[in-house]
Amino acid sequence: MKKRVFILITLLSFVLLSVACTTNNITEQNKSVKTEQIKVVAPAGATAISISKAMKDTTEINGTSVQYEVVPTTDLIVARITSKEADFAVVPVNLAAQLYQKNIPYKLTSVVTWGNLYIASSENIEGWEALKGQDIYLMGKGLVPDIVFRTLLKENRLNPDEDVNLVYLSGATELAPNFLNGNAKISMLPEPVLSTVKTKKPDTNVFLDLQEEWKKAFGLSQGYPQAGILVREDLINSDPKLVKDYIKVLADGMDWINENPEEAGVIAEELELGLAADIVAKSMPGNNIRHEYAADVIEELNQLYEIMYEFNPETIGGKIPDDGLYYQIN
Repeated sequence: MKKRVFILITLLSFVLLSVACTTNNITEQNKSVKTEQIKVVAPAGATAISISKAMKDTTEINGTSVQYEVVPTTDLIVARITSKEADFAVVPVNLAAQLYQKNIPYKLTSVVTWGNLYIASSENIEGWEALKGQDIYLMGKGLVPDIVFRTLLKENRLNPDEDVNLVYLSGATELAPNFLNGNAKISMLPEPVLSTVKTKKPDTNVFLDLQEEWKKAFGLSQGYPQAGILVREDLINSDPKLVKDYIKVLADGMDWINENPEEAGVIAEELELGLAADIVAKSMPGNNIRHEYAADVIEELNQLYEIMYEFNPETIGGKIPDDGLYYQIN
């Protein structure tokens, strides 16, 4: 009997010791995945405005320090991603596809901007037919603005290579002066460039909203996805709660700036995003900043990817990305 009791006590002690060791191991593992700091990178312009509320208010979350960097070119964002310096990055959705095809370990969690392109004229003209035979100034040859515009020209029975003359400038910064000095009678003006132009030339005739035209052409309520949030895969695996909580901060911030455009303008100016407060406030409706989880708008993403693939497969990395690109936040 004593022997049995001894064996039972020994076994019980062993079980308790094992539980204690397991608990300690779990505790140590939890300590090891504690994220001390994350870095968030975005390009200058309307896309940076989308995260401006978080930049202003959220420098710490769940005990984790948050650093922000706004860079002037997409190339610098690519550099931050390929070196894994960026934990979160706001990028054009076609760039997200390109990086995925190269097995860069990031996932697309959200779409945050839905197009900001408008066709304006210094004359009183209306509709697609008015573009026939005209010089139209735009930016980004072979890039998203060009592809969107060419696609919509075709959808409205105009041949982009025969019915209109597309004049490409090197960047958005050249569009405003060319339009204001009279060199360009018709121009594609993205926000917030459009608001800058309208401040100086109030009678500017904005006669085509390319986002609304996209909705009409393809029957989708969201318009076309322009930029989204990439998250480093290692961070998703090691600290999914942090990822979920921070994405929620960004989403709430986007709601706030839409509801408070004047205050959003003040924040953007304070953060030195290169835009005056009044311009940001005026441009907010046309910036089309709106957070949607990528898993909820795969139809819109795939539609754009298919159009870009048909235009030039290399714009999305050679093939249409599969669902492995996306991370669904529960």
